Amino acid sequence: MLHAVILSPFSCPVRHEQFEAVRAALAAEPNAPATLLLGNWPLAEKEVVDAVVLRPHLITLLLLEPRGGQLTIRDFAHAAWQLDGTPLTSAGGADNPFQQFVQQKAALARVLAPFLAPGQANLNFISGLLLFGEPVGFGPEVEARLNAEPAANNFQLLADPSRFTRRLAQLATPHIELTPADLKYLAAELAAATPSTAAANRPAPEPPIEADAHHPFWQQKAAQLWRWLGAEDVAELDDAPYGFAETSLAARNQEKQELEQLRATMQQELSAQLRAMEAREAEREKSIAYLREQLAAAPAVAPEAAVLQARLAAENREKDALETAIQTSRAESEERNRALDAKIQQLEQLMRRLETHPAAGAASAAAPSPAATAPDQPRRPLSFRQLRAWQRRLPRLAALGTGVLAMVMVGSGIKSLTAGPPTRFGQGSTWGLLAANGDTLVPARYQAIGEFQDGRAVVEQNGSFGFVDEKGQQVLPPTYDALNPYHDQYARVRIGNTYTFIDEDGQEFSQYYYNARDFAEGHAAVLDYRGWFYITGPEAPPQAPKLFREAYSFHKGLARVRLADGYTFITKDYLRNPEADTKPFGRYARATDFSAGKAQVTQNGRTFYIDADGDEVE
Repeated sequence: MLHAVILSPFSCPVRHEQFEAVRAALAAEPNAPATLLLGNWPLAEKEVVDAVVLRPHLITLLLLEPRGGQLTIRDFAHAAWQLDGTPLTSAGGADNPFQQFVQQKAALARVLAPFLAPGQANLNFISGLLLFGEPVGFGPEVEARLNAEPAANNFQLLADPSRFTRRLAQLATPHIELTPADLKYLAAELAAATPSTAAANRPAPEPPIEADAHHPFWQQKAAQLWRWLGAEDVAELDDAPYGFAETSLAARNQEKQELEQLRATMQQELSAQLRAMEAREAEREKSIAYLREQLAAAPAVAPEAAVLQARLAAENREKDALETAIQTSRAESEERNRALDAKIQQLEQLMRRLETHPAAGAASAAAPSPAATAPDQPRRPLSFRQLRAWQRRLPRLAALGTGVLAMVMVGSGIKSLTAGPPTRFGQGSTWGLLAANGDTLVPARYQAIGEFQDGRAVVEQNGSFGFVDEKGQQVLPPTYDALNPYHDQYARVRIGNTYTFIDEDGQEFSQYYYNARDFAEGHAAVLDYRGWFYITGPEAPPQAPKLFREAYSFHKGLARVRLADGYTFITKDYLRNPEADTKPFGRYARATDFSAGKAQVTQNGRTFYIDADGDEVE
């Protein structure tokens, strides 16, 4: 089923014809999944997207270029491209289609986010396709420029328009999970949310392409290569590089405003609850006074006197319970307000530090770090690192006060160790731990408690994650936005939108990454601005590591990776030896990790299984 919507009129008739050709190709595709096609979408005042295709496992931006010819690229990311000797520029101030894709991807993610539930779609995996209206030939340098830019993992160039639907199917990803009902909902909501004045705010009609030689062509060129080389994982960080520029400051300011609004809403709700409780208390006072009058008027020996006395006692007990509830609600409100105030103050301090220590100065401040020898490597600002260290030390200092008590409990701890790990128990929406003898080891105060692995379990408290040991002690206070169990002596953590690792002493690595996978067999795949590569520990990565478009964990000596020409499998020798190749494995259009000694691959349109020697098996 295809549902197509043009959200605003096309100003360029040629692009409108190209959009209709896309619509016809999608409608004619056999056995196609549910598809939503949006055309000429005004995402912002000066940002109009030619087309967007949404499918159950796909969100793809289409950049429509009516021309064809010979494409040459001198600088993929920072200059205009040449199509038959004419600059191939883009709208919105971009020097080339790749830069245009980066800008539109960030804008599209911001627009779609309010309509999608958490976990429904990872908008970092929005892909892009530069679709030429006529056949295109690539110069000999295009592939080299493409392979040299790891960030263009999900941006592709389509030289033959007839292969559009086939290329679209290759861009599907499991990180996007939309149902046909979701697509129908998005079609209705996005059409309704598009401003009626979009046509008036639309950019002026584009000049003829032949007369566009003086347009800023170099930006358009860089944008197209960026998406081709596949940096879908870092799209949200493109506008705000690792140094926390103005966009990061704006995000912190928005978070602060949301917290202040939350505090005001909570205060209003509490006030309403307290007024309701006070009203009930006033009614109860009237009832108590009436019962006392009846009791005073009744004869002492009358049978009604005992009933009235029982009712009066019950009313007094309920009154006491109501007063206790009011006091408890007020105390809880004050505690929540103090927590929100502390969070707001932390954000204000971070914003002041970001204003006084801009990203440009952060690199020089971090000069003593071993990783700072690469001048083009983005660095986390020093002020942010200091804030993280300060934030993590506060709970640890508070935990020092329990040291004496912990020493007293050594004897009972030895007994519990011999009885196995504690078991979880739930109380309402919180969780605690029970010792082997059934005693409460940790009261129900965590939102979640994971399984114990190597004597530790991940716990969640107030949206932050840490570790507890089998004695119920916090060995790592909940301070991280996400936390995985230890693998090969290191645990993966998330701090905001960046990832790093901690060792068994809780010390963070000095490097931070856009994405990362758990350690396995002494290696972990990580992603920074250059692409995916492997690290072996807390040491700074080499300045020129082996780069991949995708990289996955090692299993029995083999790891699945994606190179410029497809998927393959590598050994650890491939990382150490610059002359090593991927034999006996070839290149595959699709591949899975090895399981039970076999991996499923697709090559030349045929899907089959191979073993660890690269041989085809049943």
